[in-house]
Amino acid sequence: MKNKRAFRRVFSLILLLLLPSFSFADVALDGETIFKKRCAGCHGVDGTSPAYGISRKLAEMTKSEMTEKLSSYTSKEILNSKGVTAVMGKQTAALSKKEYEEVLKYISSFAVK
Repeated sequence: MKNKRAFRRVFSLILLLLLPSFSFADVALDGETIFKKRCAGCHGVDGTSPAYGISRKLAEMTKSEMTEKLSSYTSKEILNSKGVTAVMGKQTAALSKKEYEEVLKYISSFAVK
């Protein structure tokens, strides 16, 4: 009984972690919708939360810093890394080019001027 309950919890957690990695490239979504579904859980709906309590807040970055940081997550080295960097690598890899551009456009609204 305990093992069954533990299995369900682990399975649910794995499923929860995998769901955001699926891309819906054929569905036209704006950057705000994509951000709220895939990013806000860690970064906050307005970019004021440090992801995992350790990253810089999006709201404290300039647009060029955001662009540079987000594009750095698309390299193959990142995809093969571990930890938070690997999470971001997988998140950005799951985005279509259009989705990536829409998210970048949206998060730029948080940027420090």
